[in-house]
Amino acid sequence: MTAPSKFSHIVYRTHRYGEMIDWYTRVLEADVRYRDERLAFLSYDDEHHRVAFVNLGPLPPHSAKPSTTVPGVHHVAYTWRTLDELLDTYQRLASLGIRPVSPVRHGMTLSLYYADPDGNDLEFQIDLLDARAANEFMRGPVFARNPGGESFDPDALIARYESGKPVDDLVFIEGQPEFTGSAFVKSDRPG
Repeated sequence: MTAPSKFSHIVYRTHRYGEMIDWYTRVLEADVRYRDERLAFLSYDDEHHRVAFVNLGPLPPHSAKPSTTVPGVHHVAYTWRTLDELLDTYQRLASLGIRPVSPVRHGMTLSLYYADPDGNDLEFQIDLLDARAANEFMRGPVFARNPGGESFDPDALIARYESGKPVDDLVFIEGQPEFTGSAFVKSDRPG
């Protein structure tokens, strides 16, 4: 069997059609490639669409909040190239009043989880390790003790990062000395 060559797009069914289109346009800095009263297609790159929406009509009055206890997609993840890009995205979204519901140090990634208007989670991450090291880490004892990762304070990380102070202790999980320091790509910010 041949594996897929790439992940193409995700489609959401929603009762919050306009709100979802607006949120994803702002959060992903996406363009609306097509929209009518039934369907909308958005993209943030050269792909014809990365996110799409099917309009289910008005929200029924008894369905104010989505359930997180029924089967379905847990989250969709997007990777940025550098810590600079991830922190810039965090600051841009915070300026729009959009805050992560859960910032997590996973060991192999540093992640910010956001919830869209329907309650779908999006993970915005950077890889902290190359593929070989990440696979090794996930098979090791530190990950086995806490596969969910640890919370971190993005504002504290930004304050130290922008002042030029070391941030390894805010990025890496304690107890994985083999990955601290040398594995972290330093800032590409000027100054």
